[in-house]
Amino acid sequence: MSVSVEEGAPDVAESQVGAFPGRKEKRKALKKLKRKEIRRELAIKEREEEEALANDPEEQLRIRLREQEEQEAAERERKAFEESERFWLQTLATRRAEQEEETRRKRLLEEESCEDEVKDTDDFGGGDDWEYVEEGPAEIIWKGNEIIVKKKRIRVPKRLDQEEDERPTSNPLPPQSIAFDASKSLPPVSAQEMLDNVAHQVPNFGTEQDKAHCPFHLKTGACRFGARCSRVHFYPDKSCTLLIKNMYNGPGLAWDQDEGLEYTDEEVERCYEEFYEDVHTEFLKFGELVNFKVCRNSSSHLRGNVYIHYKNLESSILAYNAMNGRYYAGKQITCEFVTISRWKIAICGEFMKSRLKTCSRGTACNFIHCFHNPGGDYEWADWDNPPPKYWIRKMAVLFGTSNELRHDVELELDNWRLPRELIKEQTQDRDSNYKVYQW
Repeated sequence: MSVSVEEGAPDVAESQVGAFPGRKEKRKALKKLKRKEIRRELAIKEREEEEALANDPEEQLRIRLREQEEQEAAERERKAFEESERFWLQTLATRRAEQEEETRRKRLLEEESCEDEVKDTDDFGGGDDWEYVEEGPAEIIWKGNEIIVKKKRIRVPKRLDQEEDERPTSNPLPPQSIAFDASKSLPPVSAQEMLDNVAHQVPNFGTEQDKAHCPFHLKTGACRFGARCSRVHFYPDKSCTLLIKNMYNGPGLAWDQDEGLEYTDEEVERCYEEFYEDVHTEFLKFGELVNFKVCRNSSSHLRGNVYIHYKNLESSILAYNAMNGRYYAGKQITCEFVTISRWKIAICGEFMKSRLKTCSRGTACNFIHCFHNPGGDYEWADWDNPPPKYWIRKMAVLFGTSNELRHDVELELDNWRLPRELIKEQTQDRDSNYKVYQW
């Protein structure tokens, strides 16, 4: 039994500790009760003060006086507002009456002036063939406190309805002059004829010695300075050559040497062939082409430019109207007319002699560095030579017969009469299938 009592003693001690709180808990409970008692006393005291004020006659009188003062102040504000509004309405009515009186006075003056005009007409024996117009400075008449402005009116013959209202105000070439008759009789001048006329008039036209006209824009239709160029750029309204700037954006247009190593020559050639077949076929629908070139320069003004040279002006205008504004490869096409007189001077000569391989100026050259067209198309146009017979027959199948077949036969007969050393010798390159003409 003693063993069992000793084992149960710790449990009894723990239960006694939980049943009787400690000193801290007692102090916390006492403070809480004291705060509660203080709040109760304050509430009772406030209630007693409110009841005392409610039962106090002096306090009630003070409250009634305050309310009466507030009502009187509101009444004064209302009366002041009504008075100001009444004054504003009276002022508005007075101003309106003055305006009506002024309008009536002006109407009377106009009626009097009309009567004077009728009297003047009767004095002059006027009719329907005359009218009165104002002339000269206005006359100021003081009539009491009024100022009357009156202009002098004169009688002139009435203008006929058949006269033209939109006649020119000036004519630098009067109809009786010889220059006017000559300008009327001249036919419209094309862009190439205009350039030829300027070339005959200006010495060293299109060269570096010509400080007035930009030689690069005349030769390639583009200039690296753009609108900031100090020389004149010629923009024709219509031309046989179309230019689409920065249209080609495929491989082969490397900015630096490292970027050019990402594609092999075969990949560049394959990508350009796809572009050529797509774009060349689309532009060939509008007419026969003389040349089709795509720039591979890295300069911003020549990079990816596409040149389409048509044989006829009508085909070029038709292609411009149909292709301008369309989208290709996610970009909108913007066509413009340019005048390229000779492709031999537009394309870099050093680049052509190297068989479209390299140039001492690199890809930043200001002359055209073009891609090699598949099958050697339009290579003869690079040297400003006529197309070969097979190409003429091919175009004849597409667009009908041409006079170039007869011209080619006559040219061949003339070559037989020339000395042998002046006959052009055509050589074939084994690698690029590129034709080079040598004298």
